[in-house]
This record gives sequence, C-alpha cells and structure tokens, in this order.
Amino acid sequence: MDAHREIFFQIQYSWIIYILAVISIAVLAYAFYRRIKLWRAGVKDDSFSNLGEKAKSFIRIGLVDGIVHRRILKDRYSGIAHALVLWGSLLLLLGTATDVISHYIIDFMHGNIYLAISFLSDLGGLMILIGIIVLAVKRYIEKPDRLDNVLDDGIVLAIIFSIVVTGYILEGLRMVVTAQHFIGEPIMAQWAPWSFLGFLLAKVFEGGNPIVAYQILWWFHSILVIGAILYIALRLSKLTHIVVSPLNVFFRSDRPKGALRPLDLTIDPDGVAAYGAAEIHHFTFKDLLDLDACTRCGRCQVHCPAYLSGKPLSPKDLIQKLKGFLNEREPALLSSNSANSTDTPAREMIGDIITEDEIWACTTC
Repeated sequence: MDAHREIFFQIQYSWIIYILAVISIAVLAYAFYRRIKLWRAGVKDDSFSNLGEKAKSFIRIGLVDGIVHRRILKDRYSGIAHALVLWGSLLLLLGTATDVISHYIIDFMHGNIYLAISFLSDLGGLMILIGIIVLAVKRYIEKPDRLDNVLDDGIVLAIIFSIVVTGYILEGLRMVVTAQHFIGEPIMAQWAPWSFLGFLLAKVFEGGNPIVAYQILWWFHSILVIGAILYIALRLSKLTHIVVSPLNVFFRSDRPKGALRPLDLTIDPDGVAAYGAAEIHHFTFKDLLDLDACTRCGRCQVHCPAYLSGKPLSPKDLIQKLKGFLNEREPALLSSNSANSTDTPAREMIGDIITEDEIWACTTC
C-alpha cells in the first residue's frame, strides 16, 4: 500500500463544510466589495492609470518586499517572526491546495509526493507556531513603545495559534484512527514520521480508541477555520492586510518618496475654496486604501521627528483615527449617490478626530 491519506475519513455529513465554506467566502467577498466602494468614494486620482506598468512593478518589487520580506526583515526580531508566519502559511496552503487538486482533479497525492507534502505541511505549521509565539512575546511581554495592544491583536494571534495546534492534534488522532482501521496497528510507523509533529502527538494517543475525539475535533477545527474567515469579513481585523497590503503595493505611487501632490487652488462654483482634505471623502482612493493597509506596526512612529521631539503627533495614531472615522462615515458614504455626501457628520474630522495641534506638529519630512 502506497503512502496516502483518506480525505474526510470517518467523517459523516462532511458535505456541510462545503456549504459553510461557500457562505463564509461569500460574506468575505461582499465585505471587500463594500470596502472597495468605500475607497472609491474618495477623490479620483491616477491610481487606475498605467495598470500594465503597475502590474510589472508589482511582480518585480512586490515579490521581493512581500515574499522575501526585504523591508520587513530590517527589523530582525519582528521581521523574522512575521516571515516565519508568512512562509509557514504558504507551505500549509501548498498542502491544502495539493490535497484539493489530487482529490477532485487528478490523483497524485500518494507515495513519495504525499510524504514530501506531509513533511512540508508539518514544517509550515511549526514555523507559524514559532513566529506567533515570538510575536506574542514581543507584543505582550517586551511591550515596545511603538506597539499599542487592542483586543483584535490578541484575537488574531489566538485564532492562528488555535488553528495550527488543533490541526496537529487532529493529525495525530487521524494517524491512530486510520492505522487501527486499515492495518490493525496503533500507528503506520513507516509513513507517520514524515508528519513529524503529528506523529509525536499520535504517540500520545497510541493504544486508545480516539475515533470520537477525532470526529469532534475535525468539526471543531473546520468550524474554527470558517469562523476565522467570518471574523476577517465582519470585523475587518488586522488579518485583512493579507489582501489589502498587496493591493496597496500594486497601487503605490510612482512619485519620489515624500513628494507632495500639487495643491488645487481653483474655487468651486459656490465660491468656496477647499484646499486639502476637510472631510474624509476629500482623500483620494489611494489615501483611503492606505488607511486600511496600516497594521499599526509603529515603524512610522519610530522614525517620525515630530513624535520623537515630543510633539502631539503620532503618525500611527493619526492614521488609525482617520480609519476609525472612515468606518464611522461608511453608511453615509455608501448610501449617497455621490462621494460628496451632504449630510452633516456627528463629529468633524478636523477638531473632533484630528486636532489642529497634531496637524501643525507635522513637519512634512
């Protein structure tokens, strides 16, 4: 018998998970559809010009900064931890994708190919766990000034950690259950060590009859993954940067760093001059996309001369307050036929959200 894995082994009504997956992905897609509409409620800019050149640049530079983590690795401690989470997730995604392709399109997940994918999947999960633990230590034990903790940070770390850990436990239980069913042995010793962490956990369950625990945990793990997708969609948590950050890189400006946009000094038909942004929808598509791309890492704050000199300005806090105001104004901006919504906001962007002291503290470095 070649090394392989039975998909949905001993799981009844497994088809339900497809329905839940479709629902969760539809909710996520709708959430991003609304978000795109919200970004486009801003002032038109040149973000959608030269899309071909943007695509080439994204492939050339985006892969280096995104996959290789060239910029993020400048902060070695957090950068390596984040890289471990990303690269580990890609390995797990590879394992899931090959399982799906093999099960539904062309059968190839057996023998040495299966063993190699099993090893890479377990390695990916281990990389994620190490990265998550390091990031948690950084955030909750070391507590550097640039990081401010909110509930979403803990939830995101807990979700990722729980999905990986329950996946390993499930793998160990499955090894025992399938081995007992097919060959009457506690563990398929000639295959199992390739899934090294699952194999270690299988040793813990060896000798028992964990079929019920396996089935319960299978559903719990699956619902946990579905719940994570729904959490991203409904909460628009930090995990949305998985999608938003690549978009932000794709639409990044080709102007030199720090270059300011020319100010339009024309007067509108009502005779009122509006310079800059007095309302949230006065920002451009790219400006609003920038707000959602911010992950509150605090690297901007670390290098901000105004913040470092004790002035009442933190660029990170500024962006987050604007993002919160964008969320507050979302119903009005999406329900209006025009981005220039005429309804009066409960709070003013300048004064209530952003103070004048913060604005004047900026040195446009």
